[in-house]
Amino acid sequence: MPVGTFVRKATKAAVLPLGAHRRIAPGDVVILLYHRVGVGTREIDLDAAAFEEQMAYLARVATPRTLSESLSDGRGGVVVTVDDGFGDFIDHVVPTLLRYRIPALLYLATGFVGEGSGAAVGQSLTWSQLRDAVLTGLVTVGSHTHGHTDLGRATAKEALEEMRRSKGLIEDQLGAPCRHFAFPWGLASTTARQAAEQLFETAALGWATNRRGAIDRYSLGRIPVLRADGRLFFSAKVNGMLDAEAWVYKLLRRGPWRRI
Repeated sequence: MPVGTFVRKATKAAVLPLGAHRRIAPGDVVILLYHRVGVGTREIDLDAAAFEEQMAYLARVATPRTLSESLSDGRGGVVVTVDDGFGDFIDHVVPTLLRYRIPALLYLATGFVGEGSGAAVGQSLTWSQLRDAVLTGLVTVGSHTHGHTDLGRATAKEALEEMRRSKGLIEDQLGAPCRHFAFPWGLASTTARQAAEQLFETAALGWATNRRGAIDRYSLGRIPVLRADGRLFFSAKVNGMLDAEAWVYKLLRRGPWRRI
């Protein structure tokens, strides 16, 4: 096992007892965050086989729901989300969702969408492919800005321009409302958050399980699924027991707590 992987797993094991009493309850919403699947070697890039195993687990024990459903009826649930939008979403993610009948929300950076007739693995998606994905009835598309733009220090004008451009393209190209937004890198200025409140029904911002009675629709927490999670720590995340991992990343100024 590489040293980096060992350290990450040891860190997860060390903080896991802190969440032992925080197992999810009815009404809690766990929003899982994925990036690339079947492509890449970063900690946020997941092997296709691992993604398949995780979706099988969710179908067996969690009954994943859409974000709108999870927030609307007080029952909560587990929500699958994917950021950015590349060819691996079509090549690896959508077929697995179909296999296990799991809904997912793609937060799309619309500037990444290509113009060609097809997309190779790991390359850009096309609007045609996205339309086909939406027609499955399992994929919803939200906004992740147009240019995957850091809104941590954005003015109201800058934030509105990015959000409106992305939202407009999604609605025009896919013929469906774009109700949900995720801030790139989990960074938002006060004015950017206010812009999201004007245009969307929800916005994802932090790293946390959303607990019933304290859910902020414009600062929804998500739980990144990471390469070193394995079965044990993925299960802990689904059950709301590994939120303390965020403290370690914050202490080390990694992830959303540093400029990328």
